[in-house]
Amino acid sequence: MPARISLITPSFQQAAYLEECLASVRDQSFPVLEHIVVDGGSTDGSKAIIERNAEGLAWWCSAPDEGQSHAINKGLEHATGDVFGWINSDDALLPGALERVAQAFDEDAQLTVLTGVRMLREEGKPDRAMALDDSGKAESLYIEPMINQQATFYRMSAVRDVGGLEEKLHCVMDLELWWQVLFRSGSAGVRIVPWPLAVFRSHPASKTATLQSLFLDETASVLHGLCMRTGSEDLASVLALGHTIVPGLRAIPADPAQRDLVRKMTVHFLLKWHHTIFSERDFLMMRALRLPSIALPQLAVEQQQRVAGLDEQLKAGSWLSFRLRRKWKHLVR
Repeated sequence: MPARISLITPSFQQAAYLEECLASVRDQSFPVLEHIVVDGGSTDGSKAIIERNAEGLAWWCSAPDEGQSHAINKGLEHATGDVFGWINSDDALLPGALERVAQAFDEDAQLTVLTGVRMLREEGKPDRAMALDDSGKAESLYIEPMINQQATFYRMSAVRDVGGLEEKLHCVMDLELWWQVLFRSGSAGVRIVPWPLAVFRSHPASKTATLQSLFLDETASVLHGLCMRTGSEDLASVLALGHTIVPGLRAIPADPAQRDLVRKMTVHFLLKWHHTIFSERDFLMMRALRLPSIALPQLAVEQQQRVAGLDEQLKAGSWLSFRLRRKWKHLVR
């Protein structure tokens, strides 16, 4: 008997895509699938769509909840599978995906996380494969993971050990779960496979398109906790200058021996998203990063270039001077 897969679909106001999502799961024809749908009380006809498909579901509900993470945790309360994944109501599985996932977990007792290819779907464009992690670079799985959530599956015992998803997070709960599992179990149990497993749909109403600021604040919040736990209070203070830190997040079990790794994770985040200054908070945060007291880890060539560009911007000395300098550059172009 293949591994039993518990697949949870959190849903809210996505009637336009929900039917396709449910059909993509039903058409897997996988014999030991437990599909659970948790709708947040949609008023757009989603409930009627779920009712029409209820025969193929292990459990479903349509009632107000506290967001996507809470919805998935509600589904986990009813899940009994060996393998866990979730597929959002505006995304879809690709044919044969679950059979390949189950076989991988069956054949490898050490497998904790399996992540494959997700196809990006945008209106008017052909589907295209999104970037995949490099399994040969273990450190990068911590520092810059792709988090192909729709194509990522966990051994259920690892998810139970973590306690499900962090309900205080609404955008990066998938990243936080990834880090929770890796800091507990290491990267040896991660398998990166070149199999197209799922579709990620990008559309104007998706969270990815509308909530970038919250994505960044939540990522900074998780990193803030890791910095505090591993003795990098200096970088935690830098993050707090530029981001609204979510209070009360659960701890990720990193220890002081992983301090250098956490510093690389944090500096990577800061240089990726803030090497160009747009706001006063950016200015204050990145100026603090460049204080002599902040020891940066060894930087890749691209990061060195970003630091050089950042230092050029910070020559202004103050936010007012920065704004005047930027305005002057625009005027003399």
